[in-house]
Amino acid sequence: MLSKLLAIVFIFLVSINANAQKWQKENIDRVLEVSFPNKPIHFPVDEYGVKRFSCEKEGCLFSLSVKKDIVEDYYGYLLAADSTRESWAMATLNWVVDSKVNQPFHFLISKHANRLGYNDFGMDIVYATMQPSMQENNKRFSKLFLLGNSLYVFEVWYMDNERHDKIKDKFFKSIVINNK
Repeated sequence: MLSKLLAIVFIFLVSINANAQKWQKENIDRVLEVSFPNKPIHFPVDEYGVKRFSCEKEGCLFSLSVKKDIVEDYYGYLLAADSTRESWAMATLNWVVDSKVNQPFHFLISKHANRLGYNDFGMDIVYATMQPSMQENNKRFSKLFLLGNSLYVFEVWYMDNERHDKIKDKFFKSIVINNK
């Protein structure tokens, strides 16, 4: 009888733990979906037209920022030469990277750009912050996507100087870009 009771308690605890670890799938728009480790906070569109999603888990901050209508003359942009579009896209993504890294006590560790399609571009960066009063470096990982006329910036920040590579990788691998 005691073993049956222990088995029931064990199954109950495992099921509670399994439910607590369910990731929250968010359909951001018709182009993209992602899963967060917890239910993200949805922030309203700010004065710059950026919508944000954010949550914390296990010493990490997970966020997504979305800016629609990034290209003023999108039709003209689509008609531009391939090299012109790629040059503009890389300049835009590099501007976002510079805005993150060119701050006091921030430094770039790595940057990798890639072309995802005819009109879709991406960039992965790793950077860190070091505060003068602290010995730790806090790593930050970003994936930037310029998909059509929208900019998506995914970030994972290690907030406690611990490695959280598994949960970071799971977040980034959950990004699904819906082909048109």
